Amino acid sequence: MGFFSGLEGSLEKYIEGFFRDKFKGRVQPLEMAKRLAREMRERKRVSISRVYAPNEYTIYLNPTDFQAVAAIAPMLAGELADYLTQKAAEKNFTLVAPPRVEIQEDPSVGEGQMRVDGRFGEATGVPFTEEKSAPPEEGEEGEWEDTLHYHPARHTAPVPVVPLESRARLVITTGPQEGKSFPLPSGVTLIGRRDICDLVINDASVSRRHAQIEYRGGEYIITDLGSTNGVYVNGVRVGTKVLEPGDTIKMGTTLCVFEVE
Repeated sequence: MGFFSGLEGSLEKYIEGFFRDKFKGRVQPLEMAKRLAREMRERKRVSISRVYAPNEYTIYLNPTDFQAVAAIAPMLAGELADYLTQKAAEKNFTLVAPPRVEIQEDPSVGEGQMRVDGRFGEATGVPFTEEKSAPPEEGEEGEWEDTLHYHPARHTAPVPVVPLESRARLVITTGPQEGKSFPLPSGVTLIGRRDICDLVINDASVSRRHAQIEYRGGEYIITDLGSTNGVYVNGVRVGTKVLEPGDTIKMGTTLCVFEVE
């Protein structure tokens, strides 16, 4: 096992070196995925009955490389997080919370290179696990799936418990699910039309992976994941925005109100 594990790591480093020389100044998503997988493997922690892997990752890019992916960074980060979820399942690793990936710029990183840091973030209280992958719908998000060679996995873990000090929810006031209320957990809530999303909105004008709401540092932050029709908060289209109680959120034809008890 140790021999093959070491061989796998050596091959990864060789391939990364080849691509770095071949595509100097252009960091590829596939390279990001491989580096994240290696970081997960190298920072795992073995307990009595489980093998834990980090759930929070930051990819640091040279400013030039960062600008090349800045427009799609939120969507790419989401795809990479899904990729890590599947890799953890393949290795039987336990995650303390759904994986989260951030892409940031760092002038100290050379062009065509990257630095990846993995860490254990705040636990949700329920270990996050995945079962075998479900096949993608025909023609759905094919570009990124072909690039990263993975299929999004279906969530099987219970929804994390919302902290008592910060209960929040989305209440749909207009749209096909008018009147429904959805609690927001303390981690990341993926919103969209696909059934793998944490919050599924049955609205044809909502993208399959439309947005995410993340609880971080005592705040709920909504991020557009490259949706077709955008995310509007109080009538203004946003990329990323901290939510305030009473804010109205429009995704497709669905209108929601952000409430905190």
